[in-house]
Parts: sequence; C-alpha cells; structure tokens
Amino acid sequence: MEEKPFLKKLGFIVAVASGAAVGAWLLTGVLGLAHAARLGSVAIVAVAMTYAILLALPKRELKEKSFLQNIKIKVPVFLVIATIIWFASGAAGFPIWWQIEFVAFAFVGLTYFVILDLKAMQPEQNHISWITRLIATYALASLIFINITGQLPQFDPAVEIAKLDKPPIKLSGLAGPEVIAAGRSVFEENKCFNCHKVFWEGNSDRGPNLGTKQIGLYDEEYIKKQIVDPRAKQSPGFEDPKSTKAMPTYYGEDLDDDSMHALVSYLKTMRDPEHAPIEGKLGEQWSWFDDKDIIAEGEKIFNGEGEGAAEGLNCSVCHGKDGTPMMTGALDFRDANKMDTEKMPDRLDGVPLKDWPDSLWYKRVTRGVDGTPMAAWGTVFPHLVLWKTESYARTFHSPLESRTEKSPLPPVPTKEDIERWQKDGLFMDPLL
Repeated sequence: MEEKPFLKKLGFIVAVASGAAVGAWLLTGVLGLAHAARLGSVAIVAVAMTYAILLALPKRELKEKSFLQNIKIKVPVFLVIATIIWFASGAAGFPIWWQIEFVAFAFVGLTYFVILDLKAMQPEQNHISWITRLIATYALASLIFINITGQLPQFDPAVEIAKLDKPPIKLSGLAGPEVIAAGRSVFEENKCFNCHKVFWEGNSDRGPNLGTKQIGLYDEEYIKKQIVDPRAKQSPGFEDPKSTKAMPTYYGEDLDDDSMHALVSYLKTMRDPEHAPIEGKLGEQWSWFDDKDIIAEGEKIFNGEGEGAAEGLNCSVCHGKDGTPMMTGALDFRDANKMDTEKMPDRLDGVPLKDWPDSLWYKRVTRGVDGTPMAAWGTVFPHLVLWKTESYARTFHSPLESRTEKSPLPPVPTKEDIERWQKDGLFMDPLL
C-alpha cells in the first residue's frame, strides 16, 4: 500500500485536531466546567495532535550519532529554554528557589534526551535487557533531579508541627517593642513575605511593598479591614483580576484578637520620614507626588475642606487657595526658586523649592518653623494627611498636567536607614 505524502497527512491531522478542539471546548462549556478545565481539554487535543504529526514524519534511515552531534543542538536549545524559564518565572514573581528548581527540571530533560540518543553499547538481548535499561535511565534522571532539588530549602515537619503547637500570643504585660516583635512573628508565620515586601525584605511583589507604600501611615481600623476584607478596597496598581483574588480572606477567622493587634502594631511601624509613599507594582510604581487622586484629596485638605482626621486643617489660610500667600512670611509655593527658611538651624541652603527632597517637605510640615504661625502640625494631624497636602502644594509650581515624566523613585530604604531615623528622632511620635 502506497504511503500518503506528509503534507496530506499533516492537513488531515490538523483538520481532525481542530474539529476535536472545537468539540472539546463546546462540550466542556455545556457541562459547565471551569475556564481552566476547558483550556486543559483543548491543550490535551493539541498534545495529541503534536504526537500524531511526529509519528507522521517521513521515515529516515537511522544513523548512530557521535557524542558531539548528540549535544550540539540540545545544549544551545537547553540554554535558551533555561534563560526563558529563569526570566519568565522571575517576572511572574516566583521566589528564586522556584526559579532554580524550574531550570533544574529543564536540565533533567536535557540529560534524559542526551541519554536517549547515546550510541547503543550493545544490542538488546531480550525483554529483561531493554526494561532494565529503561528503568536505569529513569532512575538516573530522577537521581539528578532529586540531588539538585535536595539542595533547596526543605519542608521540615517538626518545624511546622512546632508552629501548630505554639501557644497563642498573649499581649498582657508586653511593652511596645515586644508587641511589634510578636506582630512580625505573625507576619512571618502566615507567609505574608511570600507576596509582600517590607522595604528590602520579602520574595515577591505580588502585593504592594508595605514599607514603601508606608502602610503604617494609615489608621489601625483601615489596616485591620485590609487584612480581614482585602477585596473591599484594592491597593492602587493591583486592580487586575489576578491581584484582586490573590489576598486570602480567612485571616479574620484564623487570627485571634491579640495576634491581630500585634500584627497591626508591626505594620504601623512601616513608615518613612524621608520619602513620599510609593504605589503600584514593581516596574510601574509612582510617588504620591505624581498621583492625581492623592493630589485631589490634598487639595481639599489644603483648602480646609478635609473630613475625619483632616478636619480643622486649613493651609490656605496662610498660603492662599490660589498659592498667593495671605500672611507675611508664608512660603510662596508658586515660586519654584524659593529657598528654605533661614529661621531653622537645619535649613537646606542653596536648594530651590523645585529641588527640595521629600524629607524637607515632610520636616517643615510636621515640625513647623520656629517663631512663626507654621506650627508642628505633625503633633496635631496624622502624617498621612500631611503627605497629601504636600503633594498638592507642589503643584503650585509644578502642575501635574505639565510634567513630561514622573518623579524619580528613591532607592528602597535599608535597615541602617531605619535605625538612623529612630536614632535621630525623625518621627514625631514614637513607634509604639
């Protein structure tokens, strides 16, 4: 019987597979299966089609390959695939150990295919012989994979059991630093570091960096609400469907009152007196000074229209609603070249208003200016409110719509930076 040309076989296989894929998609839809299951059924058809095409390839005379011929294509292909896997898994937010494991798995595949194409050492004598070789090949590949992954951090049942047997947190008699330390333990034990960074710590950016976002600026009720009901208000930059569903909703049931209070106390320490809060995912982040929603809130507060914790604050009384100072000596925010006050010993000489660092804006509004009506508002109003007013005040000499690029993002603060902030007393109120 004459064999059909490969192109005819290919056309037939693709046509049948296409029909099968459409049929599988429609059938799984009728059965009400999940979207992922429907895609999986189509993927199975695609795999079957690939096998059928490989089997239909024209037969060629088989020749033994030298070892160099065996690896000259496989090794470059492995290097390309390993590179793609490494960067793709990193971009997807997988921890570095997972990246290593994915690449290790690709290396096992390389080894397996190299072994399959090695020259036969001797002809197969019987069924036992080829079965033994097949099992030995599988065993070797498994041994390589187990040894590589065995170097990665391992699950220790004893450690996990100890966590389960650990008595609940009791805050009675504990002081501030001890409460914060207990809260950090709650954060670690609930694997929060798997999705959130805290300044420089953590493995991913699936959720906001709670340090640079400065979650500690928010009040305790807001923070608790975000933990218990994370779907209620999504963090800016994380509104996509995957991020919206990423945060578990069971912490309200899993954490007792003391554990929740300790956790919130730990989160309240995440503040930065030298940089404005930062929103968004890594690679697409922005400062509050570039956030139109924050600036809009800041405008209301600046003009005395703030509510809640901002009620009573009115910057326009002295600085003017249109930026024209209403009181002698009040800083004119319209003048981009205005220098820092000479009344303060920590003044920043020679730096115009347009180049002021975030830390100077924060310092002037929270600590005030000696001998003037500019009071230390940081002792009266929440610093979250004050950062918003500063974001709006900058727009008098730097309107948001006129900017061609966003403000450069500062480097992530280090452990030494945080120790310096506390040592130098840069916070107006103690961190518990």
